[in-house]
This record gives sequence, structure tokens and C-alpha cells, in this order.
Amino acid sequence: MVQSSFERLGPQLPALAARFYQELFGRDPALRPLFTTDLALQKVRFAEKLTEIVWAMPCLDELLTHTRALGARHVGYGVRAGDYQTVGAALLDALAAVLGDSFDEATQEAWTLAYNLVAETMLEGAASARPHRQLTGVSGDQTAGESHLIPNDPG
Repeated sequence: MVQSSFERLGPQLPALAARFYQELFGRDPALRPLFTTDLALQKVRFAEKLTEIVWAMPCLDELLTHTRALGARHVGYGVRAGDYQTVGAALLDALAAVLGDSFDEATQEAWTLAYNLVAETMLEGAASARPHRQLTGVSGDQTAGESHLIPNDPG
């Protein structure tokens, strides 16, 4: 369901990337300084990385290896465990905005499960790249393995 809804994006993928960053920085403006690359280029990179992840999903071992490495790299960007929930919510809202009515409850649930898998493995990669105690959210009580990133129940 994730791949079929992603295919429906087609030429709207740049619009998804733009909407994602709009949602992300609207939710947490403090994340903006983490993006030192030109935002236009960052949107292209986001679209490319999302495409890679979506198409790697049927190959679970490849997906998990890829996302663990991605999480380890994101440590160097200053990404914290608590940021993953913000990113996930921004992604889901961007998908809903761009896909419209076709982003139904079943599609949202599929994307939520997929995002949570990706985020959890990225957090595992981040944990291997720095001491576990530093992987806390803003409140200090969220660590890799303990977070439920996005609730499965959209209501």
C-alpha cells in the first residue's frame, strides 16, 4: 500500500517534498538550523532518499541496513530521538495534503507502520554511533527502543 500510494504521487513528488519541509518547520522551527544545505537541494535529496526507502521495503534486510546507516549519519546532523516523531507527523500530513482523498485510513496506517519501522532502525543506527544516554528527546525520557513514534490510531 505504501508503494502504490507513492506511485500515485508521480510528478507531485517535488510538491510532497516542499510540503514536508513546510510542515516540519511549522511544527518545530528550531529544526531549521539543522539543514545547512540549500533548501531546494535538500528537497531533492529528501525526495531521492524517500524513493530509495520506499522501493527497498520488499527487501527487508536491505532496508534495515540502509536505514541504520542513515540513522548513524543523522547523528552528525544534530538529530535527536524526539525529532523523529515530528518528522513522522510532518511526513504523514504532507502525504495527506498531496494525495488528498486517496490518503485514506488504510493508507495512513500503512505509512505510519512503515515510518515507525524506518525511524526505529534509524534510531538503532544512531545509538550505535554515539553513547545511548545521548539519544534522549527534549524531555530526556525518550530513548531508542522505548518510543512509539507515531500512534497507529489516526483518531
